[in-house]
Amino acid sequence: MGKFNQMKLVRFVTLSLLMVSFQTYAQEEKEPKLEVNGYIKDLVTFTFIEDVDSSLVDNLIHNRINLRWFPTQKLEGKLEIRNRIFSGDLVQSIPNYPELIDINNDYFDLSARTNGDKIVAHTMIDRASLKWSENDWQLTVGRQRINWGVNLAWNPNDVFNAYSLLDFDYTERPGSDAIRFQKYIGYAGGYEVAVKIADDWDDFVGAGLYKWNVGTYDLQVLGGFMKNNLVTGGAWAGNIGLTGFKGEFTYFNDLNTDDAGDILVSISSDYSFPNSLYFNGSVLYNSYADQAQGNTFINTSPANLDVRSISTTEWSAFLQSSYNFHPLITGSTMILFYPGESGVLLSPMVTYSPMDNFDINLIGQFILDDGPNIYLSYLRVQYSF
Repeated sequence: MGKFNQMKLVRFVTLSLLMVSFQTYAQEEKEPKLEVNGYIKDLVTFTFIEDVDSSLVDNLIHNRINLRWFPTQKLEGKLEIRNRIFSGDLVQSIPNYPELIDINNDYFDLSARTNGDKIVAHTMIDRASLKWSENDWQLTVGRQRINWGVNLAWNPNDVFNAYSLLDFDYTERPGSDAIRFQKYIGYAGGYEVAVKIADDWDDFVGAGLYKWNVGTYDLQVLGGFMKNNLVTGGAWAGNIGLTGFKGEFTYFNDLNTDDAGDILVSISSDYSFPNSLYFNGSVLYNSYADQAQGNTFINTSPANLDVRSISTTEWSAFLQSSYNFHPLITGSTMILFYPGESGVLLSPMVTYSPMDNFDINLIGQFILDDGPNIYLSYLRVQYSF
């Protein structure tokens, strides 16, 4: 079945289910409600490579449309569409550029693109789900984000939806075509079970999570199966005095080998001063480092990214600070480095927000390494509606 036939099928099934649900439960007091929001932004990228005379200039127009429908008090439908138009030097100089940006990490291919040599357009449905809520439980079916991590920088517990730390322009992050059941118990407690649709065991993910609260700490444990690996893990989130203290770990046992297995561990701490100055630091240990592929600072392709390849080195460290210089101006700096490896990535950002729904960002990503230094500068203008 082609991608467009799949899209038609999914749209038809989703619409049919929503119509049936509305007709069956129309007698409920709450009237059907549709919410629409999103944004449109323009991102200009300037790339300078040390010892190279020329520079690169690229442009991305990025639009997002979010639809939420509440046909009854218990049913919620969600549809979110990501539209992008690329142009500039990279589009013209990379022959397979359309294939590189047509990234789909899900079972259904709900995307489409053009193949121009100067301008490339890409659209994708990255959320499409139905959620039923009944007292203290929820059942969600469809494309959704299953986020089990607690840390800011790296999340070993995110066995369903890993993401690249450097992909700052995709704040919503990837989702999965999955079925998810959630049960809430008391304060900050409960359990959930999720299964990601797949054709074979190499792509299948199914796991359960249990969480509870002890004093000032939220705790969780997980277990399941991920791409031919048995996985177990856990996490905590709390405070030591006024300082936040979080951590998570996941152990992988490959069913195809007799190896002892591998582990990812991430620990972080954050602190906010009364004057709005904020710090967050994190360290990641990844025993998969010898198997990882890709540049130290540029993560592996999101098309193949899973939680085991969120870093390509054994040790990774992250430090971020932010400060509100003015009610309309916020500045932040991120430093990413790898103990035992050469090189540092420095990423400053300044945000100017003259209105609640309008932002201007100046962002830098400066890769300082043994090889030629790479300097990327971004200008982003965003209007939200």
